[in-house]
Amino acid sequence: MRRLPAVLLSAALLAAGCGDDVGTTAPGPECPEPVAVASAEDLVDQLSVLLWEGVGAYSSGVLPITPDLVIIGTIALDASALPVTNDCLTRSDCSPQAGLILNFAVAGAVGEGDANLVCGDSYARILLTDTTVRLRPYLRDTHPCTFNSTPMVEVLPACGTACGEGQRMCPVDGVCYAAGAGYCQACEGGTKEACACQGPEGPMEEGASCSYWQSGDVRCDGTCRDGACDAGSCP
Repeated sequence: MRRLPAVLLSAALLAAGCGDDVGTTAPGPECPEPVAVASAEDLVDQLSVLLWEGVGAYSSGVLPITPDLVIIGTIALDASALPVTNDCLTRSDCSPQAGLILNFAVAGAVGEGDANLVCGDSYARILLTDTTVRLRPYLRDTHPCTFNSTPMVEVLPACGTACGEGQRMCPVDGVCYAAGAGYCQACEGGTKEACACQGPEGPMEEGASCSYWQSGDVRCDGTCRDGACDAGSCP
């Protein structure tokens, strides 16, 4: 692993648009210094120091993510080489196989093959060519499938990359999330009940219909009351 030379560092920051929060009034993210990688082993090393946290439609909070990883040339990242956490490997309800997810906004990346996971779809390999990416590992809730959790690594664009329509950039991690409930949960760490009453334009009206996921397979439907979704006796 090596630090990026000064000339390439400047170019990488400009390409990433670090701090650019197009279409919102939120402050831009503080992007960590980019790191140059020369091999798939370098990518795996970056993942090895991160926590693999559980995530589902009901969870809240920012997930661990690598700094910008600058790739010159082509590197192939294989799902079979991902450093799945021991917390997963020692559990019977966690898949021993991992998969790769490719964010649509990543330039210079191509997904190849099917990881053939028991629970969920993902790529077996992602080719990265002359690009800057970040990697985010997590244990995706795949209940009620055979495994309750399945390890995934998501390939994301550089920190601060401009958001698409209907998205907002999170100043905490520089990732774009769907405006409304998605941003509320993932970036702001709001509860699923409160975020269910956040729409793309802001808080929903009192009495508006709302819903949230209580678990991987239980959805609660209710009504917005006092800024949160009241689903009554939903378990």
